[in-house]
Amino acid sequence: KKKKKMLGARVVTVVALLSLVLCVRFESAVKAQTSTLLPDLNIDATSLTVSGVSSGGAMAIQLHVAYSSSIVGVAAFAGAPYWCAMGEHSLVTSSCMRTPAHISLPALWAGVKSARLSDSIDDPAGLVGSKVWLFSGKDDTVVNQGVIDKTYGFYQHYTSSIRYHNNVPAEHSWVTDNYGNPCNKLGSPFINNCNFDAAGEFLKFFFGNMSANVSQNMDNMRRFEQKYYTPLQVPPSEISMDEWGFFYIPTACQNGARCKLHVSLHGCKQGVHAVGTDFIFNTGLNEWAEANKIVVLYPQAIASEQAPHNPQGCWDWWGYTSPKYATQLGPQIATIGSMIAGIGAFPDVHPA
Repeated sequence: KKKKKMLGARVVTVVALLSLVLCVRFESAVKAQTSTLLPDLNIDATSLTVSGVSSGGAMAIQLHVAYSSSIVGVAAFAGAPYWCAMGEHSLVTSSCMRTPAHISLPALWAGVKSARLSDSIDDPAGLVGSKVWLFSGKDDTVVNQGVIDKTYGFYQHYTSSIRYHNNVPAEHSWVTDNYGNPCNKLGSPFINNCNFDAAGEFLKFFFGNMSANVSQNMDNMRRFEQKYYTPLQVPPSEISMDEWGFFYIPTACQNGARCKLHVSLHGCKQGVHAVGTDFIFNTGLNEWAEANKIVVLYPQAIASEQAPHNPQGCWDWWGYTSPKYATQLGPQIATIGSMIAGIGAFPDVHPA
């Protein structure tokens, strides 16, 4: 019994030490490259794109619709269509994840029209020339593939430039060709190796011919304080956002080159407090960004147990921050919009 207790104590100690080492590595790696504000870079404002997975996919779609005059492409993994939850959390876990037959596309299009009439989103005519890249894993047990079929149908109302991947045997995840869990596994960090370079696929769809991806430079990852971009500079925690956000800035962009901007949004349980640096370093985006002069912005949501109630650290796609969550007046969308403006991608943004 003594030996078992000693062995158990050693295991706990080793796990604790490993956790400490990982935390120290993360803190030292990122704190060494810290800036209070995002730099005002030489960004090509005609090449702004967004991506996201799960709740991040839904938020990417919301950003796309809200700022359709500026965002030229969206990539969404397991992302529900715009206005799917209609401000009701009960619809998140029913229609928008499990029972897509209950999703009414005319009601969603009407939601877009209503938001436009209140001048809280850009004219949806801006969606006409946009490129839409959708992914739904064939083995996704979290979001029914029929939901993404609805997302496809939603976008067909506005644009014909859509690419939809729905036959990769992937679980609920961001998929890569060289990193993560087995393709059909559900679990943290929700990045799966499916021998499919999703980041490269959607970037090439957005921009055409690109230089081959290269190794990322870990020193090019920076962090910044998100509080300077929230509406009225409210504490980020009040809108379920983290203190720090991150951005990857290729060497050429640091030296004044004309660069593109891509915004990438993690999913639930996938922010830095949940998976460490996995999402900001291992989706495959930075390798393509380094070779093709693309700055990648990684805003961060955070779990909150009380108000706002967001225990899994999801992005707001049902209204936990505000009834206007899916528009430019939504606190998180306004914050990300201010970040985009701050980095130089669209100066005409008018966040709340």
